[in-house]
Amino acid sequence: MIGMKFKFKLGDFFLLTGTIIAFVLSIVLWIFIMTDDQHFNHIDQPNNATQEQAHTHRTKSVYDLYIPTNSYGFNKGKLCRLYDSKNNLSLAFTKELKNIKFKSIKKVSSNQKQYEKLLNDPNFIQLAYPDEVTFHLFTKISMKKGNREFRRIFISSSDKWLYVANDKNSSIYRVKLEKANFSLLRHYAKNAKVKIPIKFVRLKNDYTVFYPKPVRWRVYSYLTDAQSDSYFVSRLLGTSNVATRTSKDGRTTYSLNYYTKLQVPKSGNNNNHNFLYTHYEKVKSPTATSRLLDSVYYVHRLGLNEQNLRFFDADRNTVSYSNYIEGIPVFLNKQDLQADTTFSTDSVVLAFNSLNLQIPIPFDGQTKTLQSTDDVVKSLEKKGLKQSEIQRITVGFKVEKDNSHEGLVNLIPTYYIKAYDQWKNLAEWEKQDFSTSSNFGQQNEGVN
Repeated sequence: MIGMKFKFKLGDFFLLTGTIIAFVLSIVLWIFIMTDDQHFNHIDQPNNATQEQAHTHRTKSVYDLYIPTNSYGFNKGKLCRLYDSKNNLSLAFTKELKNIKFKSIKKVSSNQKQYEKLLNDPNFIQLAYPDEVTFHLFTKISMKKGNREFRRIFISSSDKWLYVANDKNSSIYRVKLEKANFSLLRHYAKNAKVKIPIKFVRLKNDYTVFYPKPVRWRVYSYLTDAQSDSYFVSRLLGTSNVATRTSKDGRTTYSLNYYTKLQVPKSGNNNNHNFLYTHYEKVKSPTATSRLLDSVYYVHRLGLNEQNLRFFDADRNTVSYSNYIEGIPVFLNKQDLQADTTFSTDSVVLAFNSLNLQIPIPFDGQTKTLQSTDDVVKSLEKKGLKQSEIQRITVGFKVEKDNSHEGLVNLIPTYYIKAYDQWKNLAEWEKQDFSTSSNFGQQNEGVN
């Protein structure tokens, strides 16, 4: 009897001890959770989940959307824009980039004369992005000093190194490589079917391609379609607890709680495909690399046809993407691009166009001849737009509706000019009255 009593009390003792230990551990765990800054960062900044998903898609996103959009080389002693629709130089480089191992990055010059010498060196094939990108899109190698952005890539006869360069500050970097093989790229450059003579002219911050003589460009035609409003509501807001509000002007806005909303095109206007998505959140100011990566995450969420979608522009906190057809960007609704993602400390705003260039129509021989770029600049200066205010000039496609068939559009080659942080085609800038205000640039500062 005494032994049974002792056994019973010993069991109670172990039970009580276990209960106390569990209780103490729960208190310690609670204190740890409540005082852990990282825990609260995840609560206060829902963008962290977004960033994690962005990095999950990092490899595919970078190589799909961050592709050099122009290639240059020499033909019979003249600097030319190189293009071949069957043998794309930029894609050949990007495919090879996936296999390359970066060994080191070293700044070798920031001299403008040296920079311009490299731009016009016949010993290099040059690949260019439309605007600056960062080293950390492609490699985790840290740099001790210097700017971490570049726009141009220069490839020599060696596979052991290449140069990258930044227009804005004339910086040149030498990059040591392993496992690189650019033989296919060199073959494509040598045999490119389109070789248009060009020259590089420094405008406000960048070196821009100037065509010294008039150039004849092809006009392309496409059958188009556009996804329904419900498609984007489902992708961006989900299918549950979505509220709807229609304003007096007929615009409909879909909302998910207080933090996320989507404004869809005005009903009855079949020519308007512009959407505006806004997600409110408190975040720290993003770095250049995180802006480029996070913007890709949002573009992927749209579910657009991304086959020809490329990085196009980056201004302050806005990253823009455009469709490229035969190496030329497409502008929608005069100057709109396919997608613009703008980051601030309290929101992410995604403006996008749902028009999809679905089926190309066989080329019928139609072309349009554009004047030399020098003549474009002279024309703009006569209208009051000084060359010193021009940021970039590019040949782009203007989308025009073709009434011969439902959904058919023509892509018309047109000069597009960026000034005062705005993209407009040549005709629009020529209509602009610069004499009404000497502070035109200040009035439009920040407009994109």
